[in-house]
Amino acid sequence: MTLEVYPTDAEAFEAAAGLAAEHLARAGEASVALSGGRSGRGVMLALAERSDVPWERIDWYWADERVVPPDDPRSNVRLARDSLLVPRGIAAARIHPPPLELGDAAAIAAAYAAALATRLPAGPAPVFDLVFLGVGRDGHVASLMPGSAALASTEPVAPVRAEEVSTEPRVARVTITPPVLAAARRVIVLATGDEKAAVVAAALRDPVDPGRIPAAHVRPSERITWVIDRAAAAELLRDAHRAPEGQALS
Repeated sequence: MTLEVYPTDAEAFEAAAGLAAEHLARAGEASVALSGGRSGRGVMLALAERSDVPWERIDWYWADERVVPPDDPRSNVRLARDSLLVPRGIAAARIHPPPLELGDAAAIAAAYAAALATRLPAGPAPVFDLVFLGVGRDGHVASLMPGSAALASTEPVAPVRAEEVSTEPRVARVTITPPVLAAARRVIVLATGDEKAAVVAAALRDPVDPGRIPAAHVRPSERITWVIDRAAAAELLRDAHRAPEGQALS
């Protein structure tokens, strides 16, 4: 198991954007699922600065979203528009948000699942070329909350009830599910800050418990890269040999 550790969060965001650009440059028409949160914003800002991304060939989707209006400050759609899509002048035809106008999480999830099944290559689940994920303090990725019903869903997109949400904002959500994460061609997981150190260690150590720590669904592999800063790696670095900064941790 390897992961990439950087001295600061800014360097981690830049590195993740570079990995994404390299992967997307090799793809033809590509599909990317975005995530929100501080890490999501950081990598989107870093990505927006790059000139080596094939912007005209990429369709943009969301790994998860809060059931709030798209102009709400809590909206991942708004965050992506402000941080990446508007600054890069992405055409509206390339932007595919969840249909928040439906208002109900179950209805939004069902409609978005149908859209992904129509637009993306078929596999055991719809196949994204790239999925960005952040790791929450409770170990959630996308909006797959610890103990939530979405963790066991076989549908591509699942609703998350407000009472299942363990971090702020505590509003209903929709999220892609473990089968979609398993089918993605590439996944980049970001974790930064010392408040993530314990959950990063819990996700990457044995025994694996995705019900308690959903980030364990996306442990590092040939297609899944974790990019973290030194603060988030603190607990792991106590137990593991660290390669030079900016290199892989083994």
